[in-house]
Order: sequence, then structure tokens, then C-alpha cells
Amino acid sequence: MRARALLIAVGLLVAGAPAPASAAADCAGVTVVVDFRALGGEVRTGCAAGDPGSGLAALSGAGFGYRMAQRFAGFVCRIDNVPESDPCVNASPTDAYWSYWHARPGGSWVYSDVGAAGRDPAPGAVEGWAFGAGGQPGVAPPAPAPARPEPTHAPPPQPTGQPGQPGLPGQPDRQGQPVQPGRSGEPAPQTGATTQPGSAEPTPDRAGATTATAESAGTQSAAPADITTLATGEQPGGEVGLLVGLAVIALLGALGWWTVRRRRQAGS
Repeated sequence: MRARALLIAVGLLVAGAPAPASAAADCAGVTVVVDFRALGGEVRTGCAAGDPGSGLAALSGAGFGYRMAQRFAGFVCRIDNVPESDPCVNASPTDAYWSYWHARPGGSWVYSDVGAAGRDPAPGAVEGWAFGAGGQPGVAPPAPAPARPEPTHAPPPQPTGQPGQPGLPGQPDRQGQPVQPGRSGEPAPQTGATTQPGSAEPTPDRAGATTATAESAGTQSAAPADITTLATGEQPGGEVGLLVGLAVIALLGALGWWTVRRRRQAGS
């Protein structure tokens, strides 16, 4: 009997049985665990990808072959063609049959009260098979896959200038104000005229102040002095200008009087 079991185990290895797996984390579907230890084999785990429609579909999708009893529809009598001693005509005896189980990942085995043909396992579930007298598989249901951490995305850095380095276009100066190209930390000059407080006339800006002053000085120096202006004292100078104007008028009057007197003397 032992020799026969050994030959069966060797035959399964040569036939290329599915490699064992230790966790349901490798399966994107239904995990299937089959315990062959009562037949001289080992516990093997397979994966039925996707959403198999029944327990039988999950068994075959996980890489295990099966055979059903001829006179008992839906009853699995062999898995991967063992045990060969079962003729698969009637239902297997209660002390030597494939019991059918299900579980949640990392949970406990639950004996299925529905045959594998009538059960629809959900993706992520675990199916179990064990040969013997109705005992559950000798290993616990594989643990669920560990939760994967969600990737974090750092926000892109905002383009900012380096404080304390004025003079670069578009970068903030020490006070955080943008500097215009061509200047060293000073704000751009104003091009329009500004009005001084208390005055209705605009005053020129810095760029036009020197030119306006020069033109004004040239105009005043080129204009001849007017006697009326000197007399009235409207030119800047205050009382001194007024006295000078009166002196000129008196001098002209004396000169006119002297000229008239001399003409009279010459005529007589």
C-alpha cells in the first residue's frame, strides 16, 4: 500500500502538478487549496483567475483535473486522477472521499453544504479540497494580500526668486517687489507729470525737470528788460527792483528836462 502511494506521488510530480503557493496575494481571482497528504502527496495551491462560475470551474481553472461519479451527478470522485482505487461509478465512501470547503482569505474553513457544481465563489474567495473522512485541509486559508500604499505626489515647486539679490529681471528684491530690467532694486521711473499738493499745475518729472529749467532760464536771459516791468517791480527781486526802477525813471526825467533847457538856451 505504501509503495502504491509512493508511485502515485511520483507520477504526480512527473505530470507537472501546479507549484504550491503560500498566500492568496498572488491570485487575482479564486484561490484553490487541495490537500493530497492522505494519498501520500502534499498540499498544493492554485489560482483560478477572474470570476469562475462554479466550484468546479475554479478547480479546473486553478490547474487541477477532476472526475465525477457516473451514477452521482456532480460528485467529484478523483482530483488529478487520484485515488485510482475509486472506480467513480457510485459516490465515494464516507471515510475516503474529497470533502469540499470554502473560506475567506486568512479566515477559517467552512464545510460546504452545496456541491461544487452549484456553488459560485466570488473573486477573492478561497476554495478547499481534502481527501479522507471529511476532515478539512491541513493548512489554514491563505492570508489576504497586504494593502498597497497609495502613491503620493509632491506638488511641483513654485518658481520664486531669491530674496536679497536685486537687479535680476522678474525676481523679487528684498521687499519682495519685482524689479524692472535694467535697474538695481529701484522702481521704474514715472513717465507722466505729477501734481504737487496745493497746486493746480502739474510739475514735470525727473527726466524733464532739467530741460524745462534750462529752457526757462534761456528765455528769461534772452528777453530785454522792460522799463514798465522795472517800474512796477513785477520781476523777482522785491523792494530792490522797485527802487532801481524809480531811480531809472527819475534819471530819465532829469535827462529830458536838461535837454529841453539846453535847446531853449541855444535858441535865445
